[in-house]
Amino acid sequence: MKEVQIRVRIRFIDYEKSTIHRIQNFGEDLWRSYRANNRVQIELGEIDRATDEINFLVRDTFLQRSLAEVHRLLKAHLMENEAIIDTEPA
Repeated sequence: MKEVQIRVRIRFIDYEKSTIHRIQNFGEDLWRSYRANNRVQIELGEIDRATDEINFLVRDTFLQRSLAEVHRLLKAHLMENEAIIDTEPA
């Protein structure tokens, strides 16, 4: 069975409240969590340019675990009520 790539899109609904600095700090922590994981493709360059959303690709078999990590980091950054997370086939 072929694995499918899923695009995870984390949108910050009020980027003035979340601020670019906080969004990028969250993204850098997310990148650190996944940089050695071959089931996730996340680009540090995109995170460094992020203003209101962060995207990454994940294998469908790892989607639930990756979303758990996203939620854990949002909570750690006190941003759990500031983001909407969408997923779609890549």
